[in-house]
Amino acid sequence: MVGKRIWRLGWAAALLLLMAVLLAAAGRETPVPLARTECVSFTESAKELKNPNRGFYHMHGFVISDEEADYAKTVARQFRAEADASLTLIEINLKEYRDRPISAKGLANLEELFQALAKTDKQLILRFLYDWEGRAKETEPDSLGQILSHMRQLGPLLKKYSGIIFTLQGVFVGECGEMHGSNFLSEEQVLTLVRQLEKVTEEGTYLAVRTPAHWRRTAKVSNPAKLSRKDRILALRLGLFNDGMLGSSSDCGTYGNGTLERDGPNVNWKREEELAFQDALCRLVPNGGEVTIDNPYNDLEPALEALGRMRVTYLNWEHDEEVLEKWAASKVSEKSCFDGMDGLSYVERHLGYRLVLREARLSSDENSGALSVAADIQNVGFAPVYKEAEAKAVLWNSATGQKLEYAFTQDVRSLAGGTDSGRRLTLWLSIPQEELKEGDWAVFLDLRDKASGKRIFFGNEQAPGRYGYRLGGADYTGGAER
Repeated sequence: MVGKRIWRLGWAAALLLLMAVLLAAAGRETPVPLARTECVSFTESAKELKNPNRGFYHMHGFVISDEEADYAKTVARQFRAEADASLTLIEINLKEYRDRPISAKGLANLEELFQALAKTDKQLILRFLYDWEGRAKETEPDSLGQILSHMRQLGPLLKKYSGIIFTLQGVFVGECGEMHGSNFLSEEQVLTLVRQLEKVTEEGTYLAVRTPAHWRRTAKVSNPAKLSRKDRILALRLGLFNDGMLGSSSDCGTYGNGTLERDGPNVNWKREEELAFQDALCRLVPNGGEVTIDNPYNDLEPALEALGRMRVTYLNWEHDEEVLEKWAASKVSEKSCFDGMDGLSYVERHLGYRLVLREARLSSDENSGALSVAADIQNVGFAPVYKEAEAKAVLWNSATGQKLEYAFTQDVRSLAGGTDSGRRLTLWLSIPQEELKEGDWAVFLDLRDKASGKRIFFGNEQAPGRYGYRLGGADYTGGAER
């Protein structure tokens, strides 16, 4: 038996030698696969992450007119102390043009404002309006046609700077642009205004209306659970903004007393139905605003439950101070790395998405020698990643410095967070053996927001390096990016 084994091994060695000779004769290198097969577990961290398109925001207002303005200086000054936010709400008041088209000088000033904003590290929540004083009927144009004309004039700028725009709130009308107290809020008028915004903005720019009832009347959809990201319809661009969030049982009039069964889709439903509606809708489109009025609905525990069900992505840093201070004075109690954290910091870390690496596996196929790369990720935040993200496996050769990139085809936006935060997604791909030349390779995961190119950081103890988060393979000493 021993002799047989030796004989078989001898034939195998001879066959391998013959293959090597044939490959050399053909002028090809013998590919060397990754030498290590390994499984790596990752540790979750409670650290703050500055990721694109989520989190607390600060707000700034600008009145556009024909007057000279140094927007570069103004924006630089106002944003100097705002390293704690990746989003900013920019309110642009057009009241100077209520009775006429926006002038060439006004449009030039707007372009200068956008140029200045593009030089910051912020993504924009935009709101155009005609009123800051609760007098919308006095300061808005007299005709719907004038508002539609202003939208058309702004279209080229909104498209040119779409890369820095996350969402556009409202339809230009209402007190403080919040879609109440205006002459232009009939169902037909709101639909006309939303459809115009749909035309003059890029497909990747989200729009937002004030209440779920506004959404249903405009999108013409009563059950968003039936929607798919593959649908190319208005409903997949139309989100919500709620500036009465957690302020009362009705979120300060955002909800009502109706029900779908009794009253149909076009009225404000009771709180529980509206929360369930947002839970389904905001798997696909964003929701955010500001909390207000200290009351039991925004005590920390019920607030966390509601924020997860509404899948809230962004909140105002300034409103409501009493509510935010109440959260800061509260403590979180849960079996996780967040145990004992103050409530305000906990909310900050969970607004929008918070992706966590759980496990990575590198293995080599016994027959083909192909390298399999798999990474399990989880979204423990309140909401999904909404903007398209690019996930790549980056391989770095420790001997030659060569870098290879391979795109994962799985979509991280499918991790909805919130009430689905326990779900995991496996990013997986296979790399042919012949593409891995001689040397020892390190394997990384790099995830970036496609529109801005900004890195998306994971909530893990491991810091990313130059090429992303190391999943295994060769050691890497290229430094960390924080």
